[in-house]
This record gives sequence, C-alpha cells and structure tokens, in this order.
Amino acid sequence: MVFETLEEPLFRALNGAGSNPVLDAIALALDVSAALYLILLWTAHLWLVKRRALAFDFLAAMLVTVAVTEALKFAIGRLRPDEVYVNVNVLRPALFPEFTDPSFPSGHTSRAFLLVAVVGLHGRKWLPVLLPYGILAGLTRVYEGAHYPSDVLGGALVGLAIGIAFWRMDPWPPYVRARERLVGRWLSPGPGARDGSSSRSGPGPK
Repeated sequence: MVFETLEEPLFRALNGAGSNPVLDAIALALDVSAALYLILLWTAHLWLVKRRALAFDFLAAMLVTVAVTEALKFAIGRLRPDEVYVNVNVLRPALFPEFTDPSFPSGHTSRAFLLVAVVGLHGRKWLPVLLPYGILAGLTRVYEGAHYPSDVLGGALVGLAIGIAFWRMDPWPPYVRARERLVGRWLSPGPGARDGSSSRSGPGPK
C-alpha cells in the first residue's frame, strides 16, 4: 500500500475516464491497438513486405515479453487501482470488460514498447512515430483506471529491455543459425542483416 499511497496524486491527475467522449474514444483505440491479437499483426505486415527476419524476431520477442510480463504479474500480485482507491474512473473496452490479472507491470505497455524497440531500432525513421505511440498507450491505461503509473513504467522497461536484447542478438551467429533453421527457407534472399530485413542501418518497414 505504500507505493499506491505515494503515487495516488499522479494516478488521480491522469485518471480521467468518462470525462471527455473524444478522449475516451482515443483511449479505447490506443488500448485495443496494443492488445496482443492486434499488435501481432505487425508480424504479418513485416513478413509480407519481405522483412521476414524482423518478423520472426518480433514474434519471438513478443512471446518472451508476454511470458515475462505475466510471470511478473502473478509473482507480485498487485491489486488493480479500483481495488485499492475509491472513486476510480474506469473505462473498460467492450472486448475486455474485466481486469482478470494482477496489475504490475502493464501488459499493454510492455507490448507497445516492445514494438518501439524492435521495429524502431531496425528502422530509425519509425521512432518519431512509435515512441509517442508507446507513451500514449501506457498513459491510456492510467486514464482508463486499469493501471498505476508505476505499472506503466514497469511495462515500458520490460518491453524496451526485451526489444533491445533481441536487437543486439540480431547479428549473433548462434541466433542467426537458429533463425535460419526455423525459417531460413522463407527468408529472401538470406537471413538477418544480409537481406536488409533486420539490418540496424537499413530502412524501416514500408
């Protein structure tokens, strides 16, 4: 309860669900965009535009991110804000009407920042778009009453850490060989940085 008490003023300042229909609509759109089944569409997009090594990296990194985030949630077992504070403004997307798992860290934020790291670091021109998206996706979760500010910070750190780890592994020979064994015959013309599909200096997704 100590952390919840300390961050209650910031939570109250950001928790505005139901106060403005336009902001509510934007919040719901950002919320759904970071849902697992939608954010994974980036994998299909990257695959179709022939950035297949990057598509593989993003999918693998996402699976790791989800596993780490859920493990932390249930290991820590933090209650949601509406279970701790009174008079919390809650906005629940129609497809996810209940918060069924613990609060820390924010899964939506970890997924959004994984996208920032994996795609943004391989295509730097996308960072000016993806970084604000990640920040807004996280703040949205506080606006909706789903998370504390520290949940968002924790989710951002998880997503960034895993994304950077996969980015740094991209040229690592054992990882390249493992990726070749799994999806090598579909990589065109070759895996990793050789086809530009996950080159750190190559262009971003089109």
